[in-house]
Amino acid sequence: MTAADAGPSWSAWTTVTPVIAVAAKRQTYERARLPFTISDGSGAYPDVRVIDDRDAEVPFAIDPEQAQGATRTIPLIDSGFVEHQGSQAVLDLGGDGELVDTVRLVVNDAARPTYFEYVTVDASDDRRRWRRSDSTSVIYRVARDGASDRTIPIAPTRSRWLRVRVLDPHAPFPMLGAEVSRTANPGPHLLALPDTAPPAQNTSHEQVWTFAFPAPRRPVVVTFSVPHGPTFARDATADWSDDGRVWTRAGDGTIARFADGGSTLSIGLAPQTARYWRVTVRNENDAPVAGLHPVLLAAAHDIVFAAMPRRAYRVLSGEAAPVAPTYDLAARLTHSRWTAERVALGTSIPNASYRDPRPFGERYPWLLTAGLVALALILAGVAIRTIRQTSAA
Repeated sequence: MTAADAGPSWSAWTTVTPVIAVAAKRQTYERARLPFTISDGSGAYPDVRVIDDRDAEVPFAIDPEQAQGATRTIPLIDSGFVEHQGSQAVLDLGGDGELVDTVRLVVNDAARPTYFEYVTVDASDDRRRWRRSDSTSVIYRVARDGASDRTIPIAPTRSRWLRVRVLDPHAPFPMLGAEVSRTANPGPHLLALPDTAPPAQNTSHEQVWTFAFPAPRRPVVVTFSVPHGPTFARDATADWSDDGRVWTRAGDGTIARFADGGSTLSIGLAPQTARYWRVTVRNENDAPVAGLHPVLLAAAHDIVFAAMPRRAYRVLSGEAAPVAPTYDLAARLTHSRWTAERVALGTSIPNASYRDPRPFGERYPWLLTAGLVALALILAGVAIRTIRQTSAA
């Protein structure tokens, strides 16, 4: 793996991640999704910095809010459910051509108290040809603590019709309506963590999957994928561990799919960052559900910063003793109307300028131990020699 030089001012950071951006002709805001290799999913980034190609520090904000435009409530038309495909409804925004970039669903929470659903929003000018969304959002609600997010960010559009599709192929989703605006705070999105779990360990009464991540992660929900077909109702638990031996409960519940009455395939997790996660499904005397597999979802956060024309930018991470920076950018964005160009981050590579800033003793504790042992041996030798000389006299 090659390395990148972040410059002597940034020698305390281990990793450099380039920002892949289209050259702009004027100053603009850029928004990039931070990968889980940089974040554990907690939303705290004390070690992150953004620098330009002159090694100058660039202020940034994480998931910044902005002044919200007027919100309109839109009734649903052409709503329905197609088995094996999901639920969908059409929104008629009218012919005024107002720009919108946020849809918030109104859901019958009494009919579905807890859910984690994948959603897409398509746009059309004539209600016949639809521009398919290239991204999928997650909406969720946890009945236990009332946590929820039903906001769906979409590409800014002036189209008259929007088509909302909830991608649960097993049961109708109880949408009641929608609100559209320009722009609400989209907040973090839930994305699947890399699947590090081997096939389930099967015992006579349960299935167990163990996820071992290369660094601590902070999932907020475990959801189960399962092929269409089987119906079931099973108790499930999720636990975390720092060492893979001692486990602590993070969440539990019942996962189920019925021929009539829908499905519940997700469990909310208590906030915890850990390297090891274990998911258990108790089958009791039933046979294991064919094809059942857990997926851990974590919050993915966006970083926003101001970019100048014809400049390149990099994200630094991996400082050993980080102190979070303080910028006023987030406050300024909250009280202004702005847009950001969505850009991507490249592959993270080592910082060629990295120099471990810790004191020598902290970097090489074994040398201190070896020195103390050597000193003890020397003192012991001197003591023995002194005793022998005294005895001979």
